[in-house]
Amino acid sequence: MNELIFEKRKFNYSSLNQIKSVYLNDYPIVYILYNKKRPTAYIGQTVHATRRMKDHFSNPKRSFYDDTILIGHEEFNQSATYNIETNLINYFIADNHYKLQNVSQTVKNQMHNYYQKEYYNEKVFNKVWERLQQEKIAFDTIENLKNKDIFKLSPYKALSEKQLEIKNKIIDFCKENINKAGHHVFLIEGDAGTGKSVLLSSLFNTIQDYANDKSSKLADTNNYLLVNHGEMIKTYQSIAFSLPNLKKKNFLKPTPFINQMDKTSNTADIVLVDEAHLLLSKEDSYNNFLIINSKKLLKEVKYRSSFSIQSKF
Repeated sequence: MNELIFEKRKFNYSSLNQIKSVYLNDYPIVYILYNKKRPTAYIGQTVHATRRMKDHFSNPKRSFYDDTILIGHEEFNQSATYNIETNLINYFIADNHYKLQNVSQTVKNQMHNYYQKEYYNEKVFNKVWERLQQEKIAFDTIENLKNKDIFKLSPYKALSEKQLEIKNKIIDFCKENINKAGHHVFLIEGDAGTGKSVLLSSLFNTIQDYANDKSSKLADTNNYLLVNHGEMIKTYQSIAFSLPNLKKKNFLKPTPFINQMDKTSNTADIVLVDEAHLLLSKEDSYNNFLIINSKKLLKEVKYRSSFSIQSKF
């Protein structure tokens, strides 16, 4: 067989109770819940489709979905379905058409190899994406999306073991010390192309997921990601369109952030500064804040935040 199983169904009890194929009900699968009229989607993977769908039926957040797509294969394993699920999230973000309900899962978001990864990651995933294009759920091509900055900076990109270690270390420290006074600074250093921006993108998305989780120690924290390039701001704001807990207002240039904190007499909780070494090297009179070098600017950011996490080389 070795063929992709791709079934569209209405998102209701009667339709999903009719799942007959063993490769959809008793094997690992990937699925998409979606609503085309208000372009929103949830992407998941499971080893028991009927049981998982019942869980979604009982979740009020999923109540407005109309349809689902079940994606199976006789050779799927959980590593393959997790890989395809992650790919779908990254490409949906880059396609920038659907608002996703997915939130981050820090313990899983790590790069790893498995048997026949290239086959599932390339051949099988390409077939999945082609089918989604045929159904007018996906729009742009894989090749075009791969070259977009929004894809390269997706918070769902798999992290290396070292990146994940740094990310979790920072999050744990913030959780443990969020209510303590002081200004804490983390430096993430590395050569160009070593994945610092991807790490910060993933870190900020997870921090914002925690900020919107009432049970988290980081609940209701006021957090920002700062970068001094207009195009990068636009890229991060495009990512924010696709993910539930990211807001455009939380991506700023450094001087507007400083002016905003001073105007409202507020202090931010956690501030990430991407490419800190490339901050202002001349006066920024346009933003009413005169700073002559990046070191002074970073000090001003630090004094207006509890935690300042800076990437540079």
